[in-house]
Amino acid sequence: MTFTEQLNALAAFSSTNPETQGVTRLPFTPQQQDAAQWLKRQMEDAGLTARVDAYGTVAGVLPGKSEETLIIGSHYDSVPNGGRYDGCSGVIAGIRVAQALREEGVVPAYTLMILGLNDEEGVALTEGFLSSRGVCGEIDEAALDRVRHRTTGESLRQLTGPERAEHIALPKECRGYLEFHVEQGPVLDHEGRGLAVVEHIVGICHGFWCIYGEQNHAGTTPMELRKDPMPVFGQIAAALPDLAKRYPKAVATIGNVEVAPNAPNVIPGSVRFSVDLRHTDKAVMAALRRDVEQLIEETAAAAGLKCDHQPSTEADPVTMDPTLCRRLEACLAAEGQPVYRMDSGAGHDAQIFARHVPAVMMFAPSRDGQSHSRREFTEEKYLEQAVRVMNRFVKENF
Repeated sequence: MTFTEQLNALAAFSSTNPETQGVTRLPFTPQQQDAAQWLKRQMEDAGLTARVDAYGTVAGVLPGKSEETLIIGSHYDSVPNGGRYDGCSGVIAGIRVAQALREEGVVPAYTLMILGLNDEEGVALTEGFLSSRGVCGEIDEAALDRVRHRTTGESLRQLTGPERAEHIALPKECRGYLEFHVEQGPVLDHEGRGLAVVEHIVGICHGFWCIYGEQNHAGTTPMELRKDPMPVFGQIAAALPDLAKRYPKAVATIGNVEVAPNAPNVIPGSVRFSVDLRHTDKAVMAALRRDVEQLIEETAAAAGLKCDHQPSTEADPVTMDPTLCRRLEACLAAEGQPVYRMDSGAGHDAQIFARHVPAVMMFAPSRDGQSHSRREFTEEKYLEQAVRVMNRFVKENF
């Protein structure tokens, strides 16, 4: 199969029609579990020794000239109605690198561990990056009870059972982590560029705020006697973009809003909304966060309303390993590809691994910048170029 054909086969493990509605493959669903077994078989066909753990992590190992291990990984879960390239391209690329080495009869410089990671998106559970945090040893006893399924309320301990004790872990000697991913943004496509080396991954501050008013009748309650949280939310939503623009390259997004009781003839009792803040500089992130908190708290207080905050995701900005970045650039140049560096505005498993081992990422262009959408698309030529670059990367000591 071609690279794209493998992605199409993997896309079939979806609770929605991938052609008309996009791919929906959430953690701890039959679709995710079936996809994990499919990836395991693909790894075995490529000559790897493979297994799946209780977190849904799929790992395939190919012995190299050294016991020191180089990890190639990405995620295979999706957002609801998402694309077939996001994350999955990196997993398939790793498998195809191993397959190419076997066909060439080449033993890689390092032992390879190809990882298919679960719950990078953070859609199903109250905390994301399940697989990468599990592999890196960041899930402790407290997390097993703290992390919950957003729909069922089950704890991670209940979801994984006693089998979690056998979860896939970082090798004792790990040379580094390499992740290939589609850009998920418009930069490379807009500028007519090909592959790129990622220099920084943005920090993410994501959480939910709730403004509490007083539910009442929409027709009988005079305007001056209302405690309506909706106009307060409107002020906040309108002010947020200009606030973010004070900090170059910062982004701020309200992507989820829940109005209760959400009836046309009722003054809402509360408005709950998400706030997502991102930047590549930790100090800027902290300042932006303080400003947003002040905006929300002061706007609510001025209207005489209370509010509260529930943090969800906290991830510091990450700089990719300079040595591995230069090595990856050398491999790009050897393949006749121009060298280009950029930052990632999306979070990735690489930022978790970077806390423990040297990590590096490579991007391919997404047509029209489409991502988290069934319209997501990356040309086969870029996918194959990535495999060739990664093939070079794993053959030499660095």
